[in-house]
Amino acid sequence: MIILALQNVVKEFNGEALFAPVSFRVDQKERVALIGPNGTGKSTILKMIVGQEEISSGQIIIGKEYRIGYLSQEVISDPSHTLYEEVEEVFLPLKEAEKRIAFLCDQMSKHPDNKDFVASYSQAEAKFAAEGGYDYAYKIDMMLFKFGFKKEDYTRQISTFSGGERMKAAFVKLLLVNPDLLIMDEPTNHLDIDTIEWLEDYLKSYQGSLLFVSHDRYFINALATRILELDQKHMEEYVGDYDHYAKEKQLRYEQQLALYKRQQDEAKKIEWFITYYMPKPRFASRAHDREKKLARLQDQMIDKPTQTHSKLSIDLAGYSRKGKHLIEAEKVSIGYPDKTLVTDINFVLFGGDKLAVMGPNGAGKTTFLKCLLHQLKPLSGELSFYASLSIGYLKQDNMSLSSPETIFAYIKNRFPQMEDQQIYDHLGKYAFSFEDDKKVIDDLSGGERMRVVLAEMVLHNYDLLVLDEPTNHLDMMTKEEFISALNAYQGTLVIVTHDRYFADSVADRLIYFIDGKSYLYEGRYSDFKVQVLDKLEADKEASILQKENKKAEPSQPSYTNEHENKPRPRLSQDKIEEKMSRLENEITELRKHFDEPSYYNDPLKMDSLTAQIKNDEDEYAKLMDMLAIYES
Repeated sequence: MIILALQNVVKEFNGEALFAPVSFRVDQKERVALIGPNGTGKSTILKMIVGQEEISSGQIIIGKEYRIGYLSQEVISDPSHTLYEEVEEVFLPLKEAEKRIAFLCDQMSKHPDNKDFVASYSQAEAKFAAEGGYDYAYKIDMMLFKFGFKKEDYTRQISTFSGGERMKAAFVKLLLVNPDLLIMDEPTNHLDIDTIEWLEDYLKSYQGSLLFVSHDRYFINALATRILELDQKHMEEYVGDYDHYAKEKQLRYEQQLALYKRQQDEAKKIEWFITYYMPKPRFASRAHDREKKLARLQDQMIDKPTQTHSKLSIDLAGYSRKGKHLIEAEKVSIGYPDKTLVTDINFVLFGGDKLAVMGPNGAGKTTFLKCLLHQLKPLSGELSFYASLSIGYLKQDNMSLSSPETIFAYIKNRFPQMEDQQIYDHLGKYAFSFEDDKKVIDDLSGGERMRVVLAEMVLHNYDLLVLDEPTNHLDMMTKEEFISALNAYQGTLVIVTHDRYFADSVADRLIYFIDGKSYLYEGRYSDFKVQVLDKLEADKEASILQKENKKAEPSQPSYTNEHENKPRPRLSQDKIEEKMSRLENEITELRKHFDEPSYYNDPLKMDSLTAQIKNDEDEYAKLMDMLAIYES
C-alpha cells in the first residue's frame, strides 16, 4: 500500500527550479534513503512533504489513514516542560484512560452487583492494554536511557538542554508516537556511536516506513532497501543499499557512456556517407536515406553523461616522521579533580600513525585530546612528548570559528605573504566562488565553516593533525575527497569520530574508551567491534545475570511459562527486550478475555486467567529489573 506519493513536484526559488520535476513513492514498511550532494534540495523535499515548505508545482499525496512523523526540534511542544512531561505528552490519551479505569474500579468496589460497571471496566481495560497502557512508562524509560538521558535529567526543563540534547528529546518523542512513516533529516547527527548502532537495530524492526536523508554510509547500508539520489537537478532510483547503489551508479554511467560513444560514432559514419556520396548522382538516393536515418538517430541521441565530483581539492602537506616515537602514555588517567573519566591508558603514537579515538559520549575522548594538546594535564601517569610537533586542531562542529571578516579577509590576515590571486585560487579549491569569498564568516552555514577551516588548515603544513568530528556537515562526495586527502597525508593523525565508515577508511589504529577503561587495537573499528566490543558485551551480560541470581531468594520457586520451559539462557540486552515484547503481546491477548461473557460469568475461569496474567506480569517485572541492572 502506498503511504506517500510525489508526482512531478517542483520547488522554485526566485523563479528558478531547484530540481527537475520529482516523482517517487513510499510504500508500507519501506526504508528509503534520499542522498546527494549538499545544496541539491534533499531537505527541501522533506519539508515540502511535511508542509513546512510550499510546492511550486506538482502534487504530494499522503494516505488519510497514515500518520507522518518528521524529526525536528519542532516536535517539542513546550520548552518550559520538563523532559519527562514533554515525552509523556505522547501518552496523554492513555493517561486519561487510566483515570477512567481507576474510576470504574472504585465504582465496582462500591457497587459489586452492578454488571454495567463490570462490562464498562472490561471493555476499557482491554482497550487500555491493547494500546500499550501497561508498558508506556517502560518505553519512556528505555528510550530516554538509550538516547543518553539520566534519571536526574527527567525533571530538567527542555529549555536548559543544548540544541543536540533537544534534538535527542524530539527523537525520543517521535519514536514513541510510532508514526506510519518516519521522516528524518540527518538522524545520526549529534548521536554517539553506541546510540547510532542501537538506533540502527531499533529501526530495523520498526513496523512503519522510513524516509531519511543521511551522509552516513554504514547507517544507510544497515537500513535502506531503496536509494533515491538527487544529483545534477535530477532524481535517480536504485533498489538496494548504499553499496549496491554505488556499483549500480557506476554501471549505469559506463552503459550510458558506451551508448553515447556508439551513437556519436554512428552519426559520424552517416555524416561521412552523406558528405561523400550526396554529390554523386548514382548514390544521391542512398544519401537522402542516410539523411533520414541521421535525423532519427539525432532524435534518439543522449547527452554525454557526466559524473558529479566533489568541488573540493584538498591537498594536505606535513612533515613525515615515519616510525619515530612522538607521544607515549604510560598508566595515564584523565579527567578532572572531581571526576576520573579513564584510567590506565597505555599507548605509543608513532610518526605516520592514523589513530582513531572512539567511544560513547562522555567517555573521555575530548578530554584525551586536551591532554595531547597540552590544554589539560593527566590526573596521574606519564604522558611523554618526544618531539616538537606542529599541531593542527580541528574542533568539533567548528562552532569556535567566529569572525566579522569576510572569507577572503580571514585568509589574507592570517597569510599576508599570499598574493590576492593565490588566495582566490586556493579558496576555489574549497568550492568558494569569487562572490562567496565576500561572505562574512559569522553568516556561514556549518558546512561552509568546515570548508574555511580546511582551507586554512592545509596552509600550515602541520605534521600532527588532531581532528574532532571532522565529517560533520560533509556530504558523501566531500567526505570521500577528505578521506583521500587524509590517506595521502604524510604526517600523523589523531581523529575523534562517530562515523564508522570514515574511521574504517582512514585509521589504521584505534583507541576506544568505555566504562572508564581504554582499549588499544591495531586495525579497523569494524574488526574491533566483532573481536573486542562484542566480547565485552557478552562478559557484561554474564555479570548482570550473576548479580540477578544473587538477588533471587533461595527458597523462591523459579517461574516458567510457555516461553520458558528450559533453564534461562544468558540473555543479551536485545534478547531481554525481545522477551519483554513477547510478554507484552501475550498479556494483551489474555486481557482481551476479560470482556468475554464466558470468563466474567465463570469465577474459576476468571481466577485462572487472572493468575496467568499475574505470572506474566511478574516475569515482565523480573526482566525489567534485569534491564535496569544492565543499563546501570
